[in-house]
Amino acid sequence: MPRFRLAPLIGLLLCGVLCGPALAAAPATPEPTSAPAGTIPCVADTEAPLCPWWTGRVTFVADGDTIDVDIDGDPVSTPMRIRVIGIQAMEQSSYSHTVARRRGDCHALEATARLEELIQQGGGIVRLTAQDPDSRSHNRLLRSVAVQLAGQWQDVGTVMVAEGHALWFPMRTESAWNTTYATLAQRAAQSGANLWDPSYCGGTPSALKLWVHWDAAGNDALRPDDEWVRIRNLDTQPVALGGYTLRDSALNRFWFPLDTVIPAGRTITVQVGTGSGSILSWGRSSPIFDNVDNAIAVGDGAYLFDPAGGLRAWMQYPCRVDCVDPNTGSMSLGVQTSGREAVTIRNTGPVAIDLDGYALTSGTHSYAFKPDSIVGPDETLRVRTDGNTSDDSRLDVSWGANNSLLPNDAGTVRLTTFDGIVLACRSWGEAAC
Repeated sequence: MPRFRLAPLIGLLLCGVLCGPALAAAPATPEPTSAPAGTIPCVADTEAPLCPWWTGRVTFVADGDTIDVDIDGDPVSTPMRIRVIGIQAMEQSSYSHTVARRRGDCHALEATARLEELIQQGGGIVRLTAQDPDSRSHNRLLRSVAVQLAGQWQDVGTVMVAEGHALWFPMRTESAWNTTYATLAQRAAQSGANLWDPSYCGGTPSALKLWVHWDAAGNDALRPDDEWVRIRNLDTQPVALGGYTLRDSALNRFWFPLDTVIPAGRTITVQVGTGSGSILSWGRSSPIFDNVDNAIAVGDGAYLFDPAGGLRAWMQYPCRVDCVDPNTGSMSLGVQTSGREAVTIRNTGPVAIDLDGYALTSGTHSYAFKPDSIVGPDETLRVRTDGNTSDDSRLDVSWGANNSLLPNDAGTVRLTTFDGIVLACRSWGEAAC
């Protein structure tokens, strides 16, 4: 049975602040709001960027990432709906100040209770910050929210992500928190806390591995079919995925057909676009997964949930915590840049390596290895860039580009995991690994 770790309410003294109607009716349109009180560093213990800030009193905790706040000095004097920057709690379907009346997905009520507890501990007073005072999400003001605990302002998003009550939700316009939250989310996943405990919502977890090909070749917007998620069954028994959902850090969801089964040791692929043949397709006309942007620390994640709401498999990218791979140092790369271009991959280790889950990258181009791309000890696999392969070699594959990908003068090729761990690198000319 699901276990609900609900934080206790702290009494009636705060009822005037936090009690109210049973339903989470949206406050008035957030126009206008008060002028900020000044600027402070957006993230604690940093000097930049600076954010304008406001204070206010919470009137309602809607769910694990949304609150209503009566902002100090606001001429409208109406509570504003605030969407907490950078976090994504599980979805709630019934909202109430009364715990017993709340309903939602597994983990949703726990997240609401924890956020409510933090706000209560801060006396109902919050400090709001944002890089852009006009940042909004679906008519809600986007704000980082902090409460005062033991004389110090504590960012609630940091707590919610670190404790495993919310996913990291990367943002481009409000990017100051991306690095902190991404790192905390990956640490929480390693610890198996709350959301990251596969058995939390009931049932016996299966041995599933997931990776996402988030960067389509060329212009992502034109090639949604080249964004995909692959799931491997590492178990010795088939795994039925009927009723499972796949999603990104936002609310883009794919529901698996009821007859979907992954045989033992095999994989299944879901393309973001319309797909073809036997491949499952999301049916989207545009990309879903954010490309990595190191300048603002943007990345994303793919998450597989079972019908009870349990998180069964995931991949967050880029890697920020314990970024090592068991095959690092066991592969070497060679390149041929003139004539019939090719990249060679040699297994220098003692055991066979399946390259499924790895990719070659050169500049803006990438090649994702197909399932069962197995290279034995001291074997060499050749990836041809011209679309041609030898008829009789299983260790000869095509990049399929049909044009030049490897510059003659200078360039770099890397063998990487999909979350950015580099296993091997080869450069030539003035380029460097």
